[in-house]
Amino acid sequence: MSFLVVPLLKFGVSKAKKHHAAKKQAKQADQFQQPGNAYNHGPEAPIHMANYPANIGPGADLHFPPAEAQMSKRAKIMAIFTAGLRFLQIVFGLTVVGLYGRDVHHDHENGESARARWVFALTVAVLATLTAGVSFGVPLIMRSLKGGAGAGVGRSQLRLPQFVWEFILCILWLTMFGIFGKMYIGVYPVTTHGADSSGKRDTAHGSANNTTTTTTPAISPLGDAAKINRMRHAVWVDLINLLMWVATASFVLLRWLKSRRAARGDEMDVEKDNQF
Repeated sequence: MSFLVVPLLKFGVSKAKKHHAAKKQAKQADQFQQPGNAYNHGPEAPIHMANYPANIGPGADLHFPPAEAQMSKRAKIMAIFTAGLRFLQIVFGLTVVGLYGRDVHHDHENGESARARWVFALTVAVLATLTAGVSFGVPLIMRSLKGGAGAGVGRSQLRLPQFVWEFILCILWLTMFGIFGKMYIGVYPVTTHGADSSGKRDTAHGSANNTTTTTTPAISPLGDAAKINRMRHAVWVDLINLLMWVATASFVLLRWLKSRRAARGDEMDVEKDNQF
């Protein structure tokens, strides 16, 4: 009978050990789910996989949208300064359109062909005004669509073409300033018998024979007194436009160089990560 008793005892001992281990494991699980336990992080119910969205499991590739980058104080100041400069470019561009467009319109009304220099000046002013309007309006629209942040995201690849175009505008403004500056800087209306430079009539009363002599301003090849004075003022407006476009073109170039340097730094970081 001993050969039956020994296996039965061994079987009973193994069953008792398994039952004791299962009971101990269940007790530890109850302690883990108690509210006052150190492993419990709140009164919420334990999280089950059924609470997760569908198609999410081990090894799933999850993509979360990047957090919106808030503009720093310095970035806000630069954005306000740039917007103000673009607005001034629009105002001064329209001023040039009015100054030179008046002569083009006058020639058109008199049936004369428009002079090439004035048409060139009008074309440059229109192109510059449209460019300034686009550069002023697009960042505002993008900033409003993105909730006030990240207006410059995705524009780094457009900065180089923008700089090239603004550099061309700088050359055009410089040419325009050179043409009309050579024509009108230092030139004043020509008058006869002491008429003033404003083009008004100069009336002198003689003391001997009580005669009255009236003189009128002479018409120069550059136009009458009013036109010469207007063109002299327009030359300095051209210079102001030139300086503003040089400033914005330089700013666009610096931003492009900065974005390019940042892109190179990111590429170097990626290469280092791939090495390890």
